[in-house]
Amino acid sequence: MILSAIAGANESEKTRSDLFDTLKAVISEISSSMDDLSAVDFSSINLIHVVFLVIIVAFMISLYFFLKEIFELHGNNKTKPNHPLLINNILPESAWLVFTSGVAIYYLGYAYGGTADNVATLTLRSILSAFEMFLSKSNLIGIADNCKADSVYMLCFAIIHASAVMVSMIFAVACFGKRVLDWGRSIIWQYFSSCSELNVFWGLNEKSILLAKNIYKTSEGKKRIVFVDIPNGSNESKIGQSFSGIMGLLSYKSNVAKQISNIKYILLRSSSSPDSIDVTSKGIFRNMNIGKLAKLINKAKFVNFHILTNNEDFNIHAAINLLDSEIGNKINRVYCSAENTKEIALLAACSNGKLQIIDDSRAAIMEFAMRKNEKGEYPAHPINFVDVNSTLGCVNAEKPFTAFIVGFGTTGQEALRFLYEFSAFSDSKGDKTPVEFHVFDNSINEIKGELYQEIPALPELERSNELIFHPCNASTTIFNEKLHALIDNLNYVVIATGEDERNLHIASMIYEYALQNRQVGFDKFKIFVRLYNSNNEYKFKKIIDTYGANHFPAIEYFGNPENIYTREWILDDKEGEMAEQFYKSYCIASKEEYKSQDKRREDEISKEPTRLLGYRRIDRKLTQDKANYKHCYTKEILLGLHDMPHVPEIPGWPFAIETGKPSDIGKMEWYKRLINVSICEHLRWNASHLMMGYMPMTLEEAKKIKNSCNEKSKRHFCIANWNELPQIPDYKEYDYMVVLTTINLYYEIKRQSCKF
Repeated sequence: MILSAIAGANESEKTRSDLFDTLKAVISEISSSMDDLSAVDFSSINLIHVVFLVIIVAFMISLYFFLKEIFELHGNNKTKPNHPLLINNILPESAWLVFTSGVAIYYLGYAYGGTADNVATLTLRSILSAFEMFLSKSNLIGIADNCKADSVYMLCFAIIHASAVMVSMIFAVACFGKRVLDWGRSIIWQYFSSCSELNVFWGLNEKSILLAKNIYKTSEGKKRIVFVDIPNGSNESKIGQSFSGIMGLLSYKSNVAKQISNIKYILLRSSSSPDSIDVTSKGIFRNMNIGKLAKLINKAKFVNFHILTNNEDFNIHAAINLLDSEIGNKINRVYCSAENTKEIALLAACSNGKLQIIDDSRAAIMEFAMRKNEKGEYPAHPINFVDVNSTLGCVNAEKPFTAFIVGFGTTGQEALRFLYEFSAFSDSKGDKTPVEFHVFDNSINEIKGELYQEIPALPELERSNELIFHPCNASTTIFNEKLHALIDNLNYVVIATGEDERNLHIASMIYEYALQNRQVGFDKFKIFVRLYNSNNEYKFKKIIDTYGANHFPAIEYFGNPENIYTREWILDDKEGEMAEQFYKSYCIASKEEYKSQDKRREDEISKEPTRLLGYRRIDRKLTQDKANYKHCYTKEILLGLHDMPHVPEIPGWPFAIETGKPSDIGKMEWYKRLINVSICEHLRWNASHLMMGYMPMTLEEAKKIKNSCNEKSKRHFCIANWNELPQIPDYKEYDYMVVLTTINLYYEIKRQSCKF
């Protein structure tokens, strides 16, 4: 009697999931009534069922992305599959598929008793249990008895849990395997082989990954790469063994692994940030728990540090700390991402060339300015947008070179500096050809106040109408009126408002207006639009290609991090090497001794009463040497070198242009060209100095200081017209030597290219 009572009580305590029974009944009815779905009874559907359907939909979406990733990986890796890459690519999709499956299976099993009466409780219990699957924890004891008694349900339950454990195991093995590979590679690098160059990247982000991949690719794996994962300020030790912690780590690590899977590198994890280290302490790497980095540095001939995070204050502080620490003398260069303000430029100058500042705005402008097309031309140079008198080597002055700059932040200001310097051309009389720059920005009045201090010549440029500021944006009637009035004269547009969508919209608006109203063609018209986020590159390309299909390819984008963060642009000092050629020509003209850059830096700094003025002096001279190289293309066009198969006669300085026999006409035209291009070089030099903040100097001041330049007041005696330059010393010869060097470099490069 007692046993039967207990058995009856146990039978009554058995739990049943009504949702599971309903699901089985619906499936049974559907399978038996495939031709007549109206026979299925849907009248009992409630909120519990609706939520379950939502979960099933989420599962189907996860399954879709999982299968899509599988097929894409199979299609992209037909010849030589990269198994680590396949695993890294498919792991996140697998995790989400298993997770949604787990939520569904637990949702069915928990739909009994008090839980079945509360949708929120049922959903939360299911999600929490699905989380715990990845930690090899099963809540089978809480599943309804009718579910546990069903063989199909239990098979699904077992498969889902096994998959969850497998995903976690693969992730753990992948991470552990990477650590093993790093350990083995670090042992070889530390003790068994040396390298010519070691590149250490502090922090993992888009810029550092792009540059590291490019360095590895261009060097064919000969340059070593080390990433140092640094703390980001959050207390990562508190991340528990929860699904959210695992998935966050999984997504981040998988994304990084995808991007750098094709290069050999070592990943170190620092326990402290380089911006907080004690520079006076010994063994700073050991204190940061990355002691093996010191051994890797000792095995390398050259060591470059890269600090390219999005926190510019951190970058500068970390760079200074590392240079001032005990390992500072072992560092060849520190490449630091930051805006190149006066203060930052001074810090870089104090480092004797070790601290290299990468200003995204300046780099974006210079990259697109020096970008070559398939013909070897520089399409962004202003010389392409004016009428060149190829006979005389000058520019026709009938109408000004006209440019719009929309958005006057750091990129817009750099664009102005570049355009003003590289649009300084000589006409047939030796005068500067007219220019007209229109700058549009709502905050122009605030920007001008600070810019007037940096460029004191701006008020004079405004008075001469070379520069016109408009305190408005591209959505105003003022902008529309200017566009309407100047559309046929407009040569050049730079758009850099700070927002990709806005930039692209303005570029499209100007292009469409020009397409409808411009009467003089598109051969001397271009719109350059800034791309800030590389994720938007596809949209930019698509729109620009669509416009270009109309045979008017007038829009180009610039600023893509993939184009800036390359070995050629950041590390290779081709610009510096070519600039040295112009310094050598200066030494010949001035009869000075040629010196190495370090010796030159030391001597130039010592010539000034303070180191600050010395830094300013050497920076100005080095800048001009580099500008001479960048300006080569303009001189080549003016001289007509591209149409001359052989090196023409190059007379010594000074030379005179005299009227001779008819047979000497070609020689006379060539001599005129040399003079006019020399004048153009002087005009470029003048414009460059004005944009650097220098002003003309009077003869009295020059006599008083017995020098052509006063670095303290930033005044230079040579900021004058060509005909006003003194003859003792003959400053005109310096300009001519720049032209002569340009000619020699052009034919030397041409000879070298013919050898291959």
